Amino acid sequence: MFIDWNLVVFLLPFIGLLISLVALGFAIAMHMRVTKIFRSANSADIEKLLKLHSKTLEDFVRFEAQSTLYMKSLDERIKKKMMSAETLRFNPFQGEGAGGNQSFSSVFADEEGTGVVITSMHTRERTNVFAKPLKNWQSEFELTEEEKTSIKNSKLNGAKK
Repeated sequence: MFIDWNLVVFLLPFIGLLISLVALGFAIAMHMRVTKIFRSANSADIEKLLKLHSKTLEDFVRFEAQSTLYMKSLDERIKKKMMSAETLRFNPFQGEGAGGNQSFSSVFADEEGTGVVITSMHTRERTNVFAKPLKNWQSEFELTEEEKTSIKNSKLNGAKK
């Protein structure tokens, strides 16, 4: 392959000029953009403006961090609030005069299943009331079928909210 060095030497200044013109075009475009951003501002005004924006950004970052902590604390507090209350009425005694559907089992629990099951057994002669604590939707005390059903309904209905 033959290279004409005279031609290369002849074209180098033109290539340099072309590169210089492209760079000048970019410089003019950037100057116009900066001028548009900082209209009628001198260097002291620009410095004040940049300091103001820097402080505003710092304030925003601080606010965002505080807001995140506050949201996390709200989330924890909401989890501890009662989310579900279910009541199941039933007749625990079969036979005449045994009381009808006056007995009930009610569950009051938060979304983690911490709360209480309150059961009332009603007959004509007396009413018995039982309270059993709940943790993770379970109790350390033996649960009746009605209480288990009431807990299950409470858990399902609480999850829908």
